[in-house]
Parts: sequence; structure tokens; C-alpha cells
Amino acid sequence: MQMCPDCDRVYDESEYSRCPYCSGELSMETGETKVKNCPNCGGIMYWDDEWLCSNCDHTIDTDEDDYDFIAVD
Repeated sequence: MQMCPDCDRVYDESEYSRCPYCSGELSMETGETKVKNCPNCGGIMYWDDEWLCSNCDHTIDTDEDDYDFIAVD
């Protein structure tokens, strides 16, 4: 996964040679999920009333707006 420096959206660089959102290949009207990088293991954390790592179950008790990037579903 790679984050575009222009629009801050995450996309799979193995499928696209450039950002598919900036180039218009994909619509920006898709679902978005705020995610956070886990400081414990480097995994991905999802918001569920607290940040919970999908890899190691580490939690962070901050608000939903404390995210690192937005993943496009």
C-alpha cells in the first residue's frame, strides 16, 4: 500500500503505477476508513470507541480524529 502525497489516499501500488484517485481511474466517492499505525507492532489500527490493532490487539485511548491516514474501501 502507498499513500499519495497529493490527496493522502491509500492505494495498492502493485495495481496502479500512479494514484488512481488523482488520475481519475477510481472515483473518490468510495467508502473511507480512518486508520492508524500501531506503535506496538506496526500493524493497522481501526477505530471502535478506541484504536484497536488488528494484529496485536494493542489499544490507544484517543479520539477518532487521531488517525494517521484514510484507507479507501
